[in-house]
Amino acid sequence: AEALIRAAEAEPQAPHLADFIRLALNTGCRRDELLRLEWRRVDRQSELIHLDGQHTKSGKRRSVPLNAPAREAIAVRAAFRSQHCPASPWVFCDVDGNRVQSIKRSWATACRRAGIEDFRIHDLRHTCAAWLVSAGVPLTEVRDLLGHSTVRMTERYAHLAPENVRAAVARLEVQTDGRAPPSGGGESRSGHVGLKMIRGGRA
Repeated sequence: AEALIRAAEAEPQAPHLADFIRLALNTGCRRDELLRLEWRRVDRQSELIHLDGQHTKSGKRRSVPLNAPAREAIAVRAAFRSQHCPASPWVFCDVDGNRVQSIKRSWATACRRAGIEDFRIHDLRHTCAAWLVSAGVPLTEVRDLLGHSTVRMTERYAHLAPENVRAAVARLEVQTDGRAPPSGGGESRSGHVGLKMIRGGRA
């Protein structure tokens, strides 16, 4: 990520690219959600981006929090606007205030300079999700941030949180080593799990 951002910063024809990458990595927003973002939907005081149903793929409204790197990217975009095109409604615009329509060419150049192959713009969104799940954020919260219509779409990242599963199976140690379990029920007086219930075929 750092190499890609440095390569983007070195692209003189696309001064917006590095900020786009920072925002995508730190918000999980889709490409068009960012490229079509208007300043009226950026609440810098509350540190939120507001996306109405018409702006999202799922058609559902959501608000996206801005962390420190995302706020920095927004601040750079605001400074660019103030210097070149104060009247422009677009967060990602050129010096004339026109909305940036595409970043494909500059994106390809930045990836090549960073030595990154087979990496799409949409993969920034996947990277954000992967980072969140790896950090232990519950899948339901990742779903809400990314605006997935169901948690099933978010479950593709579940394998990136092995420590959560490790903690779950660690609870079984209490059930099988003779010590008292964390909660009662389903256990014989000797402290061992009642195996008949498991062998019955319903477990």
